[in-house]
Amino acid sequence: MKEIVIVIPAYEPDDSLVVLIERLGAKFDKFIVVDDGSKTAAGTFRRVKDMPGVTLLSHDANRGKGAALKTAFAKVLADFPDAAGVVTVDADGQHLPEDVANVAEATLANPGRYTLGVRSFSGDVPLRSRFGNAWSRYFFFMLTGVMVYDTQTGLRGMPRDLLPELLAIPGDRYEYEMRMLVAAARKKLKPVQIPIKTVYLNENKASHFNPIRDSLRTQISLLHAAFTTPRAK
Repeated sequence: MKEIVIVIPAYEPDDSLVVLIERLGAKFDKFIVVDDGSKTAAGTFRRVKDMPGVTLLSHDANRGKGAALKTAFAKVLADFPDAAGVVTVDADGQHLPEDVANVAEATLANPGRYTLGVRSFSGDVPLRSRFGNAWSRYFFFMLTGVMVYDTQTGLRGMPRDLLPELLAIPGDRYEYEMRMLVAAARKKLKPVQIPIKTVYLNENKASHFNPIRDSLRTQISLLHAAFTTPRAK
């Protein structure tokens, strides 16, 4: 899928990142991996750098997922003129290649809108993930009037035309992804929501999302964004 650039923000990844890129390589040929100030993953990034189609960018210090995404979006706009859009994928290997491909196809088919890969949160799902998503989903609906079934998904597709707007949205850490959704809701743009499989490796212990600190930051940012983002006329 030559029109799509796969964007992977990574902080202290293990070799599951290498496996992820290898599996996605069957369908995609352009990758931007952002090393967000990792200190102990030099070996993994050396392997990633030598993989076909990979552009590796690095932050000198950990700046947060939002900052890593913005670094990648700016790179796409500057150096990938043929890219029609991007799909963001988490580095821990929890997104299946077939789900990434479905989100990419929906991104190409729906210009001007975000595409979200939404999890069902049924079955054997860690309690912190089930509770956190349910709370965020209904809190987001109360504030914006838009029902997003997985506000915390990292599997997202964005057409190229939206990238300049995304670069202007404030936030450098996990709250940035919530602000993206608020900005879209204020413009009356409902996201395309594609069901994906819920995959948790080792009960999601590889995630760097802190359920207390980052959930609080995300909800505060949601409140701030909901009351400060202008409504579409």
